[in-house]
Amino acid sequence: METRIISIVGEKGGIGKTTLNLILASNFYYAHGKKVVLLDGDDPQYSIYRKRQRELVLLGETAANELDVYPIERVTVDSLRDTILKYYGLVDYIILDLPGSLNVEMVKGLLYVEHIFIPCSHDELEIDSTSNFYFTLKSNFLENDQRVLKSVHLFFNKYQLIRKNKFSLLRQQFLNAGIPMMESVVKDKTIYKEQYRNTLQAIPENKEEGELGIKSFLREVAHLSNLKTQT
Repeated sequence: METRIISIVGEKGGIGKTTLNLILASNFYYAHGKKVVLLDGDDPQYSIYRKRQRELVLLGETAANELDVYPIERVTVDSLRDTILKYYGLVDYIILDLPGSLNVEMVKGLLYVEHIFIPCSHDELEIDSTSNFYFTLKSNFLENDQRVLKSVHLFFNKYQLIRKNKFSLLRQQFLNAGIPMMESVVKDKTIYKEQYRNTLQAIPENKEEGELGIKSFLREVAHLSNLKTQT
């Protein structure tokens, strides 16, 4: 089995990376039948791992034991390599959730990721930092002969339709700067955190369809992570 190692990554917290990594894992597994493992590398918080435990407790022991769920493993810098090797070749996706700051743990974690997806909003300061983060990854990972990283893509997170002209202008500026942008976006919706950020089920079939629905984003991530060439 060909395993892809992917991660939604940002160099600071509060950008939705953990929520989206979790939504990716749940929908790839429950809705698309992919074999998935989600590695929680946000030591010591381990918010995804703890969320899974809370959800199982709420179900009760009997119901929890009957569920077919994907594994969520806590990892550290020291255990990451061995945990990846444990699953590599046995699953379709290894999804790695890294800390929300550009620290030693994140840098070492990035050494193993094949496809990176970076969220970005319309905030001017965030645009600058995100651009710098992309070019840092490009120079240190994409253009390294020993690289594992195959592609890096930016996408608009917390997208607001009322600001579509501004987002359109920003997209063109990124493209002019040589920064690859995803076609799909992730809208600014509280339901992603309150309901769809769930380790035990996917987004319902009749929800989030259409051009601006988050399912378009999930499909594009799957498509880009299956491309053989660097983007």
